[in-house]
Amino acid sequence: MEISKRVLASVLLVGVAISVIAACGKRQAEPRPGGTVVIGLLSDPETLNPLVATSIESKDIIDLLFLKLVDEQSDFLNFDPSLAERWEFSEDSLSITFFVRQDLLWEDGEPVDAEDVRFTWELQIDTLVAWTGRSLKDRIEDVEVVDEHTVRFHFANRYPYQLMDANDGVILPKHIVEKIPREKFRTSEFGRQPVGNGPFKLTRWVSDQHIELERNPLYYEEGRPVLDRVVYRVVPDMTTLITQLKTGEIDCLESIPVDALTDIRESYPDIKIYSYLSRAQTFIAWNLDDPLFAEREIRRALAMSINTTEIIQTLWGGMAEPGDSPMHPILWAHDPSMKPIDFDPEEARQIFEKHGWIDSDGDGFIEKNGSRFDFEMTTNQGVQLRADIATMCQEYLRRVGIKVNPRIMEFNTFIQGVLDGEFQSCVLGWEVGTRVDLTRYWKSTSKPPSGYNISGFNHPEADSLIDRAKNTLDPSEARPLWYRWQQIVYDEQPILFLAVPYKVVGLKKRFCGVEPNAIGFFVNLPEWYVSDDCR
Repeated sequence: MEISKRVLASVLLVGVAISVIAACGKRQAEPRPGGTVVIGLLSDPETLNPLVATSIESKDIIDLLFLKLVDEQSDFLNFDPSLAERWEFSEDSLSITFFVRQDLLWEDGEPVDAEDVRFTWELQIDTLVAWTGRSLKDRIEDVEVVDEHTVRFHFANRYPYQLMDANDGVILPKHIVEKIPREKFRTSEFGRQPVGNGPFKLTRWVSDQHIELERNPLYYEEGRPVLDRVVYRVVPDMTTLITQLKTGEIDCLESIPVDALTDIRESYPDIKIYSYLSRAQTFIAWNLDDPLFAEREIRRALAMSINTTEIIQTLWGGMAEPGDSPMHPILWAHDPSMKPIDFDPEEARQIFEKHGWIDSDGDGFIEKNGSRFDFEMTTNQGVQLRADIATMCQEYLRRVGIKVNPRIMEFNTFIQGVLDGEFQSCVLGWEVGTRVDLTRYWKSTSKPPSGYNISGFNHPEADSLIDRAKNTLDPSEARPLWYRWQQIVYDEQPILFLAVPYKVVGLKKRFCGVEPNAIGFFVNLPEWYVSDDCR
């Protein structure tokens, strides 16, 4: 059975493409309170202010300190109660009423209420605060406090992601944050001394060394969290972190390099390796404004010339799925019939020749009108895998007569060049959100600086399909629109999607109840517990 089919079967069974190597998600013993988990980090979180933080490290910790209105589930369609014990749509679906739990307290003992919810929304849309998710609230016209524990979100129009947009962002304590001037909010001490309402609270933070969280005794959910403490140890070197995982100085490490897996599996039986499909996509973008990449058939021939299967085996050690679509396979709108472009260099040569690209002087490179098929492939420093992809593509394309010049650039310079359209091709990656709305990445109106349509893709039917699909309330009706959109992008090949990598995490076997999914590895950390009888 093909890998992609196995992933699809997993999606159908559990709502998310996840494979757990060494099955530990089934509890074998009754959880007993107590214990500490030590998690290794490559870098210190920049802040724990929820409206300022951008790094994954910060957001993982923030999710343990603060609650959202509701908990998004791994199918990205359903939600469970959290800060709100229930919610209901109005008859015309233009408002959602949330009923805030009456047993919630901030960690300083003050009650959580509807005023906190409205105040948080006011901060989220404030241009002085400049929250990066501000656009998610664009269609929320007002947040009305109905009473102390009831709050109503009013929307400009009906659309599929009303609940998701209302829920985006954790709720903040009005009685503390309202004392901070808006213009000073981003640099305030709240980022170092947050006051939350989640299962854990911050007790100590020594910059570039460690962060300590302890169980919040005022947390509303009885018996949660089970662990006493979560400690994050900052070590800016992956080799050292792997050594500390092996020796037991840390208990958990995300993003373990493929070349370290064999030794851990063979020599360290006390470590479990978890592998699940990440929300990342790695790709090569062609600049469609460059005459070399203007023809659709030329872009398809370039894709045929690159052996993505070999790249995945060589660079990811097989720990990635082949890229087949601009729609990530964990999203409900992904078309399971999509297949990667076949590796077929001979057919690619015929296409190039058909379009006038011929090696007329016998130097091994094809030319047209006296100009050689020669271009630059850029990527950023600090991610060796991307540099290796560019090098492998250089060799694959040399075999069909194309000269590729890899260029590794300083990160900020590289990104700015991509956003300014000053590139020919680039190796890049992004992490998809949990909503199916690709406007910012694919609409013709979303070229930088208005969005991230970096290839300059422009297709009127594709634009129309995005607008129709994202505003279709019923997923069963939106799905065929998204399928058609994917087929158009597949046919046009403005971007060659190489791979969807797996997230590889090592965790000591004594931790039970661990159930990671595509939302994140630590999504159910409050339920983790320590036991010698964990299998």
